[in-house]
Amino acid sequence: MRAVNILTLFIFIFNPVLGQDEVTEQVHRLIKVCDYCTCSEIPDVDGTHLVLNIQCSELDKIENLADLDKIQWPANPNGLKIAAAFEGLGLTTLGKLPPNSQVETLRFSNNAIKTYWPDPFSDVQNLKKLSFSQNELTEITPDLFTKIPGLEDLDLSYNKITDLNPLDFKFLHHVKRLNLQSNLLKKIPVDALQPMIMLEDLDLSKNGIFDVLLRRIESESLKKVTRLNLSGNRIRSIVKESFPENNNLELLDLSNNIIEVVEEDALLSCNNLRELNLAQNNITLTFALPPTLQIAILKINTLYHWPKFPSSITYIDLSYNRLSALYNENNVDFNNLEVLSIGGNQIKDFHIENKLPKLFSLDISYNLISDVPKCLSSQIFPNLEELRLDGNPIESIYFKNILALKTLYMNDLNKLLVVEDKAFSNVIGRTNELMSGEKYCFTLFLSNCASLHTIQEGAFDGTSLCMLDISKNNLTTLSKTLLEWTTLSEGANLQFNPWHCSCELQWLLDDLLPQMYRANSRLLSELRCGSPRAYQGLRLVHWYNWTEQAMCNDDYMRGGPRGTYLTEPTDSGPKVTSLTLILAGCILVALLIAISLFVYLVKSRRRHRIRQAALNRKRQSTTDEKNSNGLQREQFTALNKT
Repeated sequence: MRAVNILTLFIFIFNPVLGQDEVTEQVHRLIKVCDYCTCSEIPDVDGTHLVLNIQCSELDKIENLADLDKIQWPANPNGLKIAAAFEGLGLTTLGKLPPNSQVETLRFSNNAIKTYWPDPFSDVQNLKKLSFSQNELTEITPDLFTKIPGLEDLDLSYNKITDLNPLDFKFLHHVKRLNLQSNLLKKIPVDALQPMIMLEDLDLSKNGIFDVLLRRIESESLKKVTRLNLSGNRIRSIVKESFPENNNLELLDLSNNIIEVVEEDALLSCNNLRELNLAQNNITLTFALPPTLQIAILKINTLYHWPKFPSSITYIDLSYNRLSALYNENNVDFNNLEVLSIGGNQIKDFHIENKLPKLFSLDISYNLISDVPKCLSSQIFPNLEELRLDGNPIESIYFKNILALKTLYMNDLNKLLVVEDKAFSNVIGRTNELMSGEKYCFTLFLSNCASLHTIQEGAFDGTSLCMLDISKNNLTTLSKTLLEWTTLSEGANLQFNPWHCSCELQWLLDDLLPQMYRANSRLLSELRCGSPRAYQGLRLVHWYNWTEQAMCNDDYMRGGPRGTYLTEPTDSGPKVTSLTLILAGCILVALLIAISLFVYLVKSRRRHRIRQAALNRKRQSTTDEKNSNGLQREQFTALNKT
């Protein structure tokens, strides 16, 4: 390329006319980006100012874009910062971009870039954000980032990088965020990260990293990292030497590894840690947690006991472990706890005496709880908004104490047969503090209970519902006085039940169906009759706006909705229906076709035999003429004629 440029300059100097024509032709070959791509002025990510956004994607047919040095930046009279994206264009080589001091963001995602020109960004030196996500890069060379010292955000995710050289990032002193997700790294590239003295966010997830021993290496850059993502690797253990002393980590993600052991004091060097994610590992023994921790995600492990959480904890997720009992209330301080998720364990007895003043979400689903816990009250949980009791072996529902909620989940209760009188009478709604005039109500999800066949009339006495979901049960009838149906602002989901469409459900057509049709018609698509046989599978919306009482009409019940179904036997004798006539006609036509085909085959075979006999005689005459003298030929000819 340099040789070509020198040759062009040589021709231009010694032949001014020819050089001028060459320059003119080169100008005409430039690709004006905005003629092919989308150019618009949009607000920046933070919304504080406008940027000139250039979006080139696979939908834009740009010819001769093998090298980006042929593009021409759009006019920018307002001097806006430029954010350009060349995504999905099939680029295999990154060319040198033309000069422009306003370019701050470049994205080359979803291409096939394997190689690049030396110093491709030397003429866009004010670059702040750069993305090579989803390409074919196998290595990084020092001449890629030499002329963009102000780069702050670098994305190299979803490539095939196996290793990084200590000189690869030599000039990147201001990078704050580095994304190396989904590459082929086997270890943390500590040496290569040394120049990034301002690095705060490091993503090394979904690689092949198998150990973390950062304390053994003196690295000032890693000490300043506040967000470290190591999820989806092959890490087996976390030890005391895993993290540097006095590090600044605030968020640590080690989820989806194969960690079996976390040493007792391994995380105590993380004095600023606020969020820890150790989900989807094989951790069995508990360990010490930093005193600053606020969010602990430990779901899908094999923990048998509760870790000792600090008093600052606000979010605990211990779902799908092997816990058989609750925590010891004398050893914990959960005054700041807001979310507690312990679903999918083996807890039989849920009993709490100490008040949890800030808890607004409680998940105790899919445990071994056989009754609604008596401790569920607004006295113990004054700010509870969401309660999940799904999948427990609950046989009878009764809330003993007053409990204010916004949402109650009780799905998948396979042992529940009947919702008895006063079952939800002590559950009241919780109003929105910002909307003091809103009526108190709550949403109930009581779905997918295969054995549930009855809801008694007084089940909701004294309470008010915003929405009721009793779909996918075994209900056949429903009382009109079960609750005040007109107050369901978000509707009722009654679908996937074997409803018995008799006169007892006529009120549903008259009162509830029009309300649901106007408020939320999608809840009517699978609202069907299960019996009697005349109505089986028929959607109830079939009767929308009917003036007569369809389910209470004896003639209609007897004749069915289309006049073709019979639910009672009659003595009127057999009747010829249109279906019978059509079937008889089809049989007759098929019989005629079969007879015609048989006659055709017989005649065709007879003609074939005649033609075959004539051909045999002709062949015999020809053979006789060849193998006999003249006299015999005449005799055979006479015989053949005869």
